[in-house]
Amino acid sequence: MRRPRRISPWVVGDIAVVAAIALFAWLALALRDSVGGMGDMATGMRDTGSAIQASGRATAREIHREVGGVADALGSVPFVGSELRTRVQRTATRTADAVERETRADGARLIAAGRQGQRDARDTARLVGWLAFIAPTVLLLAVWLPWRLAPRD
Repeated sequence: MRRPRRISPWVVGDIAVVAAIALFAWLALALRDSVGGMGDMATGMRDTGSAIQASGRATAREIHREVGGVADALGSVPFVGSELRTRVQRTATRTADAVERETRADGARLIAAGRQGQRDARDTARLVGWLAFIAPTVLLLAVWLPWRLAPRD
C-alpha cells in the first residue's frame, strides 16, 4: 500500500505567505476606498459653491425685476418721477451687480476648495493604500525569505 504524499512544509509556508500578501492587498484597497470616501465632503462643498452662484444670479435678476417695477411706478410721479426712476434703477443695478459679483466670488472659492479637497482625499487615499500594502508585505517577506532561502542540511 502506498502512503499518501505529504505536502512539504515549505510549500504550505509559501502558500500562506502568498495568501497573506493577497489579504494585505485586499485590505489596502478597502482602506484606500474608505479614505477616498472623505472626498464626498469636498463634493458637497463644490456643489454648495455652484448653488450659491446660481442663487446669486437669481437674486440679482429678482432685484432688477422687482425694483424695476417700483422705479417704473415712481416714474409717474409728477415733477420728480423721472429723476426718482433713474436713481432707483441705478441703485437696483448697483445692488444686483454687487450681489451677483459677491456670490460668484464666494461660490468660486467654495468650488475651488471642493475640487482641491477631492484631489487631496484621492491622493491621501492612494498613499495610505500603498503604505497599508507595502509595510506589512515588506515585514512579512523580511522574515520569511531569509528563513526560506537559508541553506538546509
